[in-house]
Amino acid sequence: MAQSQVFQAIESTVYLYGGHFQQNFPNWHYPQEQHQLFEMIVVLQGTETIFMGTRRCVLSAGEAMIITPETAHESFNFCGNRLRFFCFHFSVGDLALKTQIIQNLGNTVLAADTPLAQAAQRLIQRFSALQAAQQQPDWTLNMEIAFLQFMAVVSQAPRVIAPVAQLPEQQVILAQKMATLLFQKGPRPQSFQAVCAALNFSTTYGHTVFKRVYGITPSTYTKERRFSRAKVLLEIGEKSMADIAADLAFSSQASFSKQFKLWSGMTPSNFRQTQRRPQSQANYLNQ
Repeated sequence: MAQSQVFQAIESTVYLYGGHFQQNFPNWHYPQEQHQLFEMIVVLQGTETIFMGTRRCVLSAGEAMIITPETAHESFNFCGNRLRFFCFHFSVGDLALKTQIIQNLGNTVLAADTPLAQAAQRLIQRFSALQAAQQQPDWTLNMEIAFLQFMAVVSQAPRVIAPVAQLPEQQVILAQKMATLLFQKGPRPQSFQAVCAALNFSTTYGHTVFKRVYGITPSTYTKERRFSRAKVLLEIGEKSMADIAADLAFSSQASFSKQFKLWSGMTPSNFRQTQRRPQSQANYLNQ
């Protein structure tokens, strides 16, 4: 009897790690990291800026990125709104597929209207729908099926060539130093003039470099970072207004209240009443 073989052996290894939704205030910052897994980021609201060495990529709502293994990357929320995104890490056993992702799709913004970004959105929806069924015996299998359906789209995706801002390495390093020094001594920012003097260049040059790298002025950065921290403390904290004012290096509670109203259009008390949430939900506290 003739034998018609369909396949002999199939070996598949899927590893998923750390899938989560993340919500952050303006001027959120996640320090540089690198790891041995792929990292998938899908922006749902706001804008995320990712630096990879001297390259700067900006992801808007609906857009996605696959960061390749061992790629050092640093993330920011420079927009004036909250940032919300979904992130997970993964690995696949198929060496050819790994190579294809690295060469054709990795470290590049995937536009919202591309099949791959849309498939990523469907994957998030599927993961969310399965979240409530974690105690079911077939939960892991269903998660793997959802992921493999996404990987089928990945395997068919054409090479993505997108413009990426390439910045001079010296300017990127300089901007990072300025951002660090501005808040090195605590919640009250140093003057930008003092930071530039410490680094031995003019404020005009420092201002130009900072804005070129980060897309915002130093004054906007310092203002929004303090505002961001104030909103975090009011939204999830139990501290009194006086304690918050002291933590943010204001001279008095009245001074803090006046400045916060200029920032937001409402008093700190009104903001706390309308925005308060349990601390367990504050997954955006990394500043």
